[in-house]
Amino acid sequence: MFLSLRIWLGRRPFGVIGDCNWPAGFLLSPSHLLNWPCEAPELEALRYVSENTTIPVPRIYGTHHWHGKLAIEMQFFKDCETLNVAWRHLTSEQRREIVTEVAGYVAQLRALQPLNASKISSTLGGPCRDVRVGSVKLFGPFQDSDEFHQAIRGGVPSDNVKDIFGEQVASTHARKYETKFTHGDLGVQNILVRDGKVVAIIDWECSGWYPQYWEYTKAQYNRVLLPEFYEMLDEMIERYEEELGAERELWRLFDQPLDQAEG
Repeated sequence: MFLSLRIWLGRRPFGVIGDCNWPAGFLLSPSHLLNWPCEAPELEALRYVSENTTIPVPRIYGTHHWHGKLAIEMQFFKDCETLNVAWRHLTSEQRREIVTEVAGYVAQLRALQPLNASKISSTLGGPCRDVRVGSVKLFGPFQDSDEFHQAIRGGVPSDNVKDIFGEQVASTHARKYETKFTHGDLGVQNILVRDGKVVAIIDWECSGWYPQYWEYTKAQYNRVLLPEFYEMLDEMIERYEEELGAERELWRLFDQPLDQAEG
């Protein structure tokens, strides 16, 4: 009841995040955002990254359950723009500094050590959340990349991959991959900028331990928003072009396999 009252009191002066008819969050005050609905992987990732890196992420003020869903009360960053909006106002030097900073954040994430070197999971070892795999449901965890790859193929066994998805997917999914901590949606729409500086990296709902190529391929989902940024970032991070080719084929043929399996 108290949370509903806070939402009601904050909605008129501060508004909502996203669509008014289906909001993704509510501003409770000028500095407090209620991110809702959420899943555990986002909360786990925010806490873990805050405690183990210097990456700027929203501070967590508390958690709630509202209408049966997890809600995270977190820091709201005022007077910011997403990088895709701010980019046109930035100088060449500011652009280079931001890309270098983001590349450094990627390096910090990849330096984190998993409890299990092969397991694909959320931060704390539980089920994952990723819109590439399914729009709503959690999935996994998986003991290794082989299990994960079979899941994103919709259960197609390795012997049949080449016939159904082609050589590039078959050869990529036959490899063994290390597990790296991954933001999972490191697009320009999730990088907040103020006065030419990165203020925060947001939207950690797809984060967790994934195959080492996953950060790179998932970031390409939004390349069209700001190609210049991704071209510059490509110069500073490890690239996975073969894996990207395989993923693009899967995006085309069988994107969001959990949704398709249910349909």
